[in-house]
Amino acid sequence: SRSDRQAYFEQRLFVLSPFNTFWTALLIFAVLIGSFAVAATLSGISLFVVDAHGVYLAPATRFAALFSLLITTVLGMQRFSRVRERADFMAHAAVLKGGVADACEVTALTPGSAKLWRANLIGIAIGILLCWTVVRPTPALQTLATYGWFCIITILISVLFARGVTLTRGAGRDTRANIENRLVVDLLRADRLSVIGRSAARAALIWCTISAVICLFFIGGGVDPFTIGLLIGCAAMGIWIFVSTMEMVRHKIRIAKAAELERVRREIDVARHDPGDHLQGLLAYEARIQAVHEWPFDQTTLVRVLASAFILTVPWFGQAIVQYFIEHMGQK
Repeated sequence: SRSDRQAYFEQRLFVLSPFNTFWTALLIFAVLIGSFAVAATLSGISLFVVDAHGVYLAPATRFAALFSLLITTVLGMQRFSRVRERADFMAHAAVLKGGVADACEVTALTPGSAKLWRANLIGIAIGILLCWTVVRPTPALQTLATYGWFCIITILISVLFARGVTLTRGAGRDTRANIENRLVVDLLRADRLSVIGRSAARAALIWCTISAVICLFFIGGGVDPFTIGLLIGCAAMGIWIFVSTMEMVRHKIRIAKAAELERVRREIDVARHDPGDHLQGLLAYEARIQAVHEWPFDQTTLVRVLASAFILTVPWFGQAIVQYFIEHMGQK
């Protein structure tokens, strides 16, 4: 509990909150969109557009909601991933040499090698640059309050993404060190290693879900090089996290299998000159080791990763369906 209260800021928001993850994330979203509503009201900007077709969100309000949703998703998914990682505490302890002591480090909220102060500076610099290029003072944002809100939120998003990349890289370095130096490969209990697959899938899910939120910016003409680059970067980050982690564990399993098979086959060479139960036992053991799966994830984890990738397509299908109905209704 002491270390959690000293974790990085995004996690402390949830650690110190009296509510659970969902309600804390919902409160963060309400605060963000509420602050925009206050800025728009002070500026005399309407939050809604009313015409003959009905009442709907004004363009500035819609983008403010998407910005708020993006921040909330970043914070909420990070917290969800860490909470689920804690639920696998004993599973981590079962596959690490140090047991519980190593599991405490693996499930810590803040990676030990993460340099967040550097990420803060980079994020602020990129955010300020975006305020001069991407977030331009359109007629709907001419007032100081609303334009200032979008600038602050843009800088905040840039900082969160820079911190996210740093945290992911730090976690990746720690994971690589754990796999190389602490991971215990018990070929008779290889299913225990699926905890590594679940951990990598959660980290990938963060970036895939953020990519899905970014896709929502495309609905209504919010397409620009920055948004497309951000989408591709997040999706690539999610895929890289899962594939690279799985490949490291697979490599270690293959080395362990090769060494064990070589040892068993030497014993078979000796035992085959004196056939009996011992030889049959060695042959059965060889077949079992040969059949050990080299990829450290179960079917549930694979489905989870595929589902997180499928999330990316939902906004595209939704946009296509909406566009189809709009065009056909317009023709009628």
